[in-house]
Amino acid sequence: MTLVKYDETRHACNICAKMEADANAKAYDEVSGPQIEAGSQFIRELNLSLGDKVLDMGCGTGHLTKYIADIVGPDGQAVGIDPDAERIKIAEEKYKAVGNLQFYVGNSVIGFPNDSEPYYDVHISTNAFHWVPDDDKRIYIQKAHRCLKAGGKLAIWCAAKMLNEEKIEGAHTLTQVQEGYRDMFQEVGLFNNVVVDAPIYPYRYESFEEFKRWFKASARQDLDPDKHADLVKKLVTTEDDGQVTFKVPCIHITACKN
Repeated sequence: MTLVKYDETRHACNICAKMEADANAKAYDEVSGPQIEAGSQFIRELNLSLGDKVLDMGCGTGHLTKYIADIVGPDGQAVGIDPDAERIKIAEEKYKAVGNLQFYVGNSVIGFPNDSEPYYDVHISTNAFHWVPDDDKRIYIQKAHRCLKAGGKLAIWCAAKMLNEEKIEGAHTLTQVQEGYRDMFQEVGLFNNVVVDAPIYPYRYESFEEFKRWFKASARQDLDPDKHADLVKKLVTTEDDGQVTFKVPCIHITACKN
């Protein structure tokens, strides 16, 4: 009898977790406009070519992967990878009619299509690398090098270290910012012409409530008025029109494979 109750409780918890994951993925899809705008700008600066095969690691619900697919054209290919199955489900449903666009659940550790052969022209990640644990970052770099063609490019745009980041569960940025990422690439070796920049990018939201929705959907945790007070005080500004600007310290990395 006790075992039956335990199974029923576990089943109910699994259902609740699934519903929460569904809701999180949908919210992320709805409120991620500012980071999509920033990611689009980053992608434009890469000068992708018609016919390129591009991997988008940490693709979320696929907005930017679709943007990449449009740039590379029908003779190219855009492949979106994300560990969140619910976000991939949304991406597949939204873009199922796009012939040069595919989505898969995965990451650099678990694996992804063509991860052990020189297949892709460009390996891109936007707004995801800061969620990758430090040891896995090295695996990420190694896998990226392995799957790129000779002359291929690795491009990463992610958040830099923020105030009291230890209070943002799951974030893994490097303390020394630019120097830390340069040192990591140097330790791993493999890539040449590694360029690391640290721009500040303003995300604009219609209201503070919308910013809170984005924070919860992106970071998978509520914006806590006490725990995250310093972050809000230093990086978030409420404008006269009620809109909110979040000044995001970013890291841009580009590197080439011989």
